[in-house]
Amino acid sequence: MQKEIHNEDYFGTLMCILVDESRRMMPTFNPTKESHKIQNDMCKAGTWLDRMTANTIIQSDPQQSIKNLQADVLPEYRRLAAKLIEHFIKEFKTQGGDDAKLREHFERMYKWTQ
Repeated sequence: MQKEIHNEDYFGTLMCILVDESRRMMPTFNPTKESHKIQNDMCKAGTWLDRMTANTIIQSDPQQSIKNLQADVLPEYRRLAAKLIEHFIKEFKTQGGDDAKLREHFERMYKWTQ
């Protein structure tokens, strides 16, 4: 099943999946510092908890204010997830892999371009 990056709201395992899949095709592949930076920026962008007031209680059915906080962070979070996938494809080629083959593989897993 293909996940649409621009419709999803959780990419906590994206970096691990990209590393694992890249290494399946090229065991010597290693993520770069830039990969880790994009991942870190993505996690920071998707964090909305620090924007809540200290006395906010999150119910199982979130209040509109919580939904608004989530909606505010999702566009940048999703943009960085798509950037991470593109970065992996570029780095795969830089490290000697077949970027077209990796792109095709990732396209079966994710839709990240609009």
